[in-house]
Amino acid sequence: MPIIEELQRDQSHGVVYIHVEEPRLPEPGPPVEEVAEGWLADALRARGVERLYRFQAEAIERIRRGENVFIVAGTGTGKTEAFLIPLLEEAARRGPGEVAGIVVYPTKALARDQVERINRYASGFFGLRAAVYDGDTPPEERRRIFEYPPAVLVTNPDMIHFSLRRSDRFKQLASTARMLILDDAHVYGGVFGAHVHMILRRLRRFLRGRPQFIASSATVGNPRELGEKLFSEPVEVVEAGPARRARVYHVMLSPRERGKRAETLRLLRLLSREGLRTVVFADSHRAVELLSIEARRQGLRVQVHRAGLLPSERRRIEEALKRGELDAVAATPTLELGIDIGALDAVVMYGLPPTFSKYLQRAGRVGRRGGEAYVFTVLGNDPISAYYERHPREYFSQPPDPVYLDTGNEEVARIHLVAMAQDAPYRPETLDPFARRVLDSLLSEGLVRVRGGYVHPTRAGLRFLRERENIRGVGEMVEIRVAGGRRIGYRERPQAIKELFPGAIYLHGGRPYLSLGIKGKQAIVKPLPHRAPPVTTKPLYYTVPEDEEALEERTVYGVKVEYLELRITDVVYGYVVKSFPGGETLRQQLLEEELSYGFRTKGILLHYTPRPQWGETGNAEAFHAVEHVLISAGEMVTGAAPTDMGGISFPSGHIYIYDAFPGGSGVTKLLYERLEEAVRKAHDIVSRCTCEDGCPRCVFSPYCGNNNQLLSRRKAAAVLGDMLRLRLPATATARTGRPIV
Repeated sequence: MPIIEELQRDQSHGVVYIHVEEPRLPEPGPPVEEVAEGWLADALRARGVERLYRFQAEAIERIRRGENVFIVAGTGTGKTEAFLIPLLEEAARRGPGEVAGIVVYPTKALARDQVERINRYASGFFGLRAAVYDGDTPPEERRRIFEYPPAVLVTNPDMIHFSLRRSDRFKQLASTARMLILDDAHVYGGVFGAHVHMILRRLRRFLRGRPQFIASSATVGNPRELGEKLFSEPVEVVEAGPARRARVYHVMLSPRERGKRAETLRLLRLLSREGLRTVVFADSHRAVELLSIEARRQGLRVQVHRAGLLPSERRRIEEALKRGELDAVAATPTLELGIDIGALDAVVMYGLPPTFSKYLQRAGRVGRRGGEAYVFTVLGNDPISAYYERHPREYFSQPPDPVYLDTGNEEVARIHLVAMAQDAPYRPETLDPFARRVLDSLLSEGLVRVRGGYVHPTRAGLRFLRERENIRGVGEMVEIRVAGGRRIGYRERPQAIKELFPGAIYLHGGRPYLSLGIKGKQAIVKPLPHRAPPVTTKPLYYTVPEDEEALEERTVYGVKVEYLELRITDVVYGYVVKSFPGGETLRQQLLEEELSYGFRTKGILLHYTPRPQWGETGNAEAFHAVEHVLISAGEMVTGAAPTDMGGISFPSGHIYIYDAFPGGSGVTKLLYERLEEAVRKAHDIVSRCTCEDGCPRCVFSPYCGNNNQLLSRRKAAAVLGDMLRLRLPATATARTGRPIV
């Protein structure tokens, strides 16, 4: 371990913890000839598979019996074969000419990687083949798919959503499928999962028989619950248990003399010197852009891989990494799935990932071909890093996170009920009560109409759909264009008003742009002459909550907590200009015209009682800090990303924590159910920090709308400590004062 030894010798940082993961494989099962048909057994042996694992044999048997199955197995342990063997058997029984199964991957790149693997097995039976059907499929290949249907159709949710509305030939093609398979199913949480749930409901309308649902994932804490929400049917779970092909060293580092970015860059230089191929994962496009800019300044060959880049650009970067032309790639979660980027030696986590499942998924990119591999986590100057620096064993001993999914997202349902009418008209009485209520609102808005007893889309409804093509989120998309020139990317409007306000420095593809503002559905930017941004900007905004309907209520350590439907309005009124890379505040600037965006969502409301002796300002400091630290602790107990939840506090003791996506994602419902654990972790963060009265390691937040003003760690510790000791008064107070985010 020369790299780790060198890190331990360097006193400028602390090696907090080293967790060694030894190689281990799942429990062995029967020889392939006892499970697979002759031609399939031959294909497996040709790939070096002489014996299956026990979990594979169990999954195959359950699928053959017609059960809906969720397979949970580690990366590289053969979960694909566990569903592929019965799928290809079903296809061979039917013979050529119809689709036996549809395999859905979350991205086009992953689907194209996997179709080659499927075809290597399918080639053992004459006429059997798999084909990719997505937005990049050439017209000639698409025509061939329709005329000579493949046995296995490989696609993605976005393409199904589009094709159900636009292509009768696709509906006919898909109609014969008996198996619907979702690989990497842990991705289908939150708003994206709500979309996929509705897409599967729409697809089922065109299948000739009852479909069999199969899902697989390497990392999911609640497979049965997730599967049953996605499929609306009972699901059986088959688990392989922990597995790893190589020894992997997991190293947790705490920067002492350097910041997180400087520490990560030093680590990259060390790994590059040793010739180790590396991916650095960060959770915001801003972070990976800044990392790549600084890395290239230091002579490292580093490129960015993130959403918002054009697909052709992402593919170019993947191929360059695979060929060894890059020292590293700085990536958002776009590379966390199983896209083939060659053999990786190391993964660097730029801060703790939002969920432990994401940590496992990213760490699973290394050590797939044996040998030793490394996973380095560079802790940040934030509350979650501070907590796990004190409790590192707790981090590595936790199970995979549950995937939260709210199938009752009205904003998502609105899109798909209009889309379903475009797929094929339907009768209102076939809908469940929730969908019927949403349909009534669509009828009142003129987005659909009933004619001859069936629901049809109106012109306004079709226009509504065109403005909401993106199923990875909710809301209108804002196109980003260079002034007088080409499109370079896109952002959803809720994020766009906070990133592309007039005067904002926007980073894209490793270079800075100055935003000229948002005009209608376009944000206009102009490139700055520097390869590094001269400064960075951060929005100033406030948020106004409106209570709509309380859905549930309970008491947590004596405090009344409601789970409710809300209307949230974000208003961006200015921005802060900061130096780069130092991050010092240089000035604040007010916008000439405020930007606002309103949406309905779900969240929790905690009813605290203010303390008269603190006055309005002191109570504002206390509850604003409690809001910040509860969100940090909530991320730990729910597996939420840093931008999944928003918060608002009032000096009267009312604290809102809400799903940051229109319609709701389900994350605050999970927080509502696990709030006791979040309160305990939040108290640990604020009571054990050694700062005077607030710092980035306890109550500061990079997403704070008022630049971390009015915060008191000590008062938050007093409120949460008294809450845990059941000493808080239960008297109700009216909501008063200005909202603070």
